[in-house]
Amino acid sequence: MTTVNNFADILRIIREQPEWGEALRSALLSRELLEMPQTLAEFARATNQRLAALEGDVGNLKGGFYELKVGNNIQSIIGQHTNIIPIRVLKGPRANNDMAYLNPIYEAKRKGVITERERVAAFAVDIVVEGRREADDATLFIVVEVSRTIGDSDVNRASDRANIVQRATGKQASPAVIGVFVDQVRRELAEEQNVTVICYGE
Repeated sequence: MTTVNNFADILRIIREQPEWGEALRSALLSRELLEMPQTLAEFARATNQRLAALEGDVGNLKGGFYELKVGNNIQSIIGQHTNIIPIRVLKGPRANNDMAYLNPIYEAKRKGVITERERVAAFAVDIVVEGRREADDATLFIVVEVSRTIGDSDVNRASDRANIVQRATGKQASPAVIGVFVDQVRRELAEEQNVTVICYGE
């Protein structure tokens, strides 16, 4: 039998028998206080999730505005940063009739020149400009991917989609990426894949 003579005995018993401590806490504290650690943890987790979602929304919004700005100025950007003279925008905010671009891609898929996956990729290109190269007056497409921060995926996507467009149309397609931020690693990757890198500020 456990004998309690003073407060020191209570503390000793609690240390020796943890279940007594739990029973004592339950008797002395309200349910709300007992559940407070779990409630705080859940609140912190929910707050972090909301903050992450807010940051993602802001980033997406900035990216959308930037892509629109590039699209609205694409002919000027291409003319200033390359040796290609823009003729018309086939896909993007400035395109008068993107069916002039989409129809040949669809027809290439129908004929089996490209796969369905490749058709979807070609349709998803951010901007396509038809231009004329100054050096030899050859007509070609500039296939552009736009991203504020240029990453590996942007470079690879531009290269892959330009290759698809070239096979689908039978006309030379030159890949390009346009962004605000690009590091040396991405520049070297782009150079390896013959992707033109254009830095254009916000």
